[in-house]
Amino acid sequence: MSLFKKSLAKAKAVPTSTENKAPTAAANATQANAPATVNTQTEYQLYAAAIESDLAQLKTFADISDKATYKSEALERQDYLGYINQYRLSGQNHHNKVLAWVFIWLVDLKRWDAVMDLLPLMIEQKQPLPTVFNTKHWAAFVIDQLYDDANYYLAESHQQGLYDIGFTLRRLIYVVKNQDWAGLEVVGGKLYAIAAKVNKAQLNLGHALYFAEMAQSINDKAGVKTLLKELQKMIKPAEPEQQTAN
Repeated sequence: MSLFKKSLAKAKAVPTSTENKAPTAAANATQANAPATVNTQTEYQLYAAAIESDLAQLKTFADISDKATYKSEALERQDYLGYINQYRLSGQNHHNKVLAWVFIWLVDLKRWDAVMDLLPLMIEQKQPLPTVFNTKHWAAFVIDQLYDDANYYLAESHQQGLYDIGFTLRRLIYVVKNQDWAGLEVVGGKLYAIAAKVNKAQLNLGHALYFAEMAQSINDKAGVKTLLKELQKMIKPAEPEQQTAN
C-alpha cells in the first residue's frame, strides 16, 4: 500500500466527533466552498496534496507522451476516479482542485466518455478552471480540444476516428443545448461548425445542415456559409425534368 493510501485509510478510521460546537465566523465564511464533514475534509486535503505532488512531478517531464503516461498511471495509483465517484455520490459541492485537474487529465488523455460523464457536474457546480488556462468555461475548454482532434480526422479521412469524434460531439451538444452563447459566440460557432463538417464527411447530411445552420446563427463568422450552400444543394431533391410537347 502506498504512503498516500495509508494516510487516507488512517484518516477514514478517525471517528467524527458528535459534540455540538458553535460555528466560528471563519467556518461560516468558508462553509460554502469546503467539504461537509471532518472526514470528507481530511480526505479532500489528502487528495489535494497528492494532486499537487503529481502536478509538480509532471513539470519534470519534457516529452508529451511521458506526461500522458504519468497521468494515466497516477489516475490508477492514486485512485482519483474512485474519489471523484464518491464525491459525486455523496452530493458534495465545493471548489475541488482534484476534480478540476483530473477532468483536465481525462481531456488530455482523450478519455471522452469519462469527460462527457463529468462535464455536466463541472458546469453545474461552476468548478473554477486553474488559472493557467485562458478560458473560464469548461465547455469551451473541451470544445477547443475536440475541434483539433476532429480537424485531424477530417484531414486524414480517418473514418473510425470521425465516427468516434462525431458521437462525442453529439454528446457535447446535448450537454450544452441550453447554453447561452452570448459572449461565447466564437466557441459556440466553432462547436457546431466542426460538428457540421464531421457529419458531412459521414454523409449525415440532415444533421450536418442543422449543425451548420446553428453555427451560422450563433456566429455569423463561423465559416460555414459555403458549407451551408453545399449541403442545401446536396439535400435539395432534384427537380423533375420538364416534359416537352411533341
